[in-house]
Amino acid sequence: MTATVPLGLFAAAVLKNFLPLLYVAAAFVVGTVLIMLANRWRRKGGNYTISANDQLAQYRALYEQGAISEEEYKKLRSLLGGEIRKGLDLKTSPSPPASAVRQEAPPSPPTTDEPPATGIRPT
Repeated sequence: MTATVPLGLFAAAVLKNFLPLLYVAAAFVVGTVLIMLANRWRRKGGNYTISANDQLAQYRALYEQGAISEEEYKKLRSLLGGEIRKGLDLKTSPSPPASAVRQEAPPSPPTTDEPPATGIRPT
């Protein structure tokens, strides 16, 4: 004698075991999609850095409020000032010595009473 399982009981047993697996698979797919969207968002707009100018303004406000000392503010200002100069690509070159700078005398006005070469005479 062979025992036959009615189709309804078989379907109920398969459905009973299949639904939890279906939920896990759906959660996995949703999680994967969320991670992909987060990575795309991070690559596009995740570059939020504060500029040296903004940092200096924040430290100035803290100094004015008394949250940091004058010495701390001066140290921070010197550090950030260097970063700002680097960002502007300012090259600080030493000034030439005074002996190397040759000053030319301004041209002297003509001392003769002759008219200029254009032929125009003053009245």
